[in-house]
Amino acid sequence: MNDERYQVLFDAWSESRLTPAEATELSTLLRADPEARVRFREAATFHGQLHAALDALNLDQASALEKTITFPLRGRAMSLAASLLAFGMVVTSLGWLFAAKANTSEIHAVEIADGSFELSRGAIPHGFPKNVFSWGGDRSEVLTHDGQHRQSLRFIEAEGEPNIPNSPRQSCDVFQIIDLKSVRTELLTSSEAFVELQASLLDARPTKAEPVRFIAKVYVFEGSPESIVGNWPPSADQVLASGSQCHISPGGKPGEWKTLTARCVLPPTAGFLVVHIGAGSAGQPGQASPKLGEQFADDIRLSLHTRPNKAEVAAR
Repeated sequence: MNDERYQVLFDAWSESRLTPAEATELSTLLRADPEARVRFREAATFHGQLHAALDALNLDQASALEKTITFPLRGRAMSLAASLLAFGMVVTSLGWLFAAKANTSEIHAVEIADGSFELSRGAIPHGFPKNVFSWGGDRSEVLTHDGQHRQSLRFIEAEGEPNIPNSPRQSCDVFQIIDLKSVRTELLTSSEAFVELQASLLDARPTKAEPVRFIAKVYVFEGSPESIVGNWPPSADQVLASGSQCHISPGGKPGEWKTLTARCVLPPTAGFLVVHIGAGSAGQPGQASPKLGEQFADDIRLSLHTRPNKAEVAAR
């Protein structure tokens, strides 16, 4: 790694004056050099960039693809990049953040088991999933709900973390482990890639009820999916990257489904994902969840967005 050049690029990023060409250069450097990624995270934290991620507006912008790609470079660049860093995204690539939309980008479906819940009946298996491509989590069930979403997941009761004694009952969370073997070739041959998670969510309570927070989140890991079984929640250094979107609901109209979209950059070493859908407390950390039972999820979908290597594009 060229230390002098890295410092020039980092200074330009931290001062919101990074040009598109420099953004591409920094993205390539971070993607190829583990030492550079470590230095970038440490330096950004030292400079206070992560503090900006606490701002709700930045978090909203970080989960909206059109905004993250097309915004002006000056002014918003530093705070938005910081919010992406808090998701673990900037560590692997800055290219999607600063580059214009590419005509060569491609979308690939990523397998997820029974994302529409049409093949399931009754209670979801309790606890974190023991197998790949199966749902598991806190107390919840699949039932027939309405005409638009024939069967849906119902969040029944918030629970604490089973591996953390006396942890607060903050949310009802459901998970699925996703093996990335089916898209391994696309990951290895792309210059940049991100995964997109979409989930439809419904709060069937009348309006002005106690707020409930919905979350759709995707975690990225290296290695084998079997390594995460029995080891949830993971430690921070186990997670390569993550992306999430939340929605605070005070209730709503019957049948008023909301779509959450979470995105996360995928490094080429990604081995598997964990999809996380939940409902629970909208208050401070540790605050118990309101009573659940009228909150639903459906139509859980995953897609991989890639941009081919220049050599591959030229070969076409």
